[in-house]
Amino acid sequence: MGSHIVLGKNNLMTDGTPDVRRAARTDVSARARLREAGMNPFDVDLFDLSATGFRFFSYSPPAVGTRLWVNLPGLQLLEAVVRRVDGTNCGCEFMNPMHPSVTQHMQKKLGK
Repeated sequence: MGSHIVLGKNNLMTDGTPDVRRAARTDVSARARLREAGMNPFDVDLFDLSATGFRFFSYSPPAVGTRLWVNLPGLQLLEAVVRRVDGTNCGCEFMNPMHPSVTQHMQKKLGK
């Protein structure tokens, strides 16, 4: 699935085109626990979060299309699917977006 999207200033992608994501992403710095079906859970470093998904760092990233569950601090498990992998960076989409107030709370709590 190619390279990940990199945003520059004013929510423009590095090639100058507008960012057309469904939800605003916030830089975060947090540990989270992921689990794939039938596998042991593993810890990852999150580096951005939105209502519709998140990105994390992993030396052994799961394949695109993998369903997993993420445990964000203070929340129940959230189901997500891996949508892109770029080296050690993985982008995931929540199966059910977080409520806007929950998203804002988590972005403030985990923000850099």
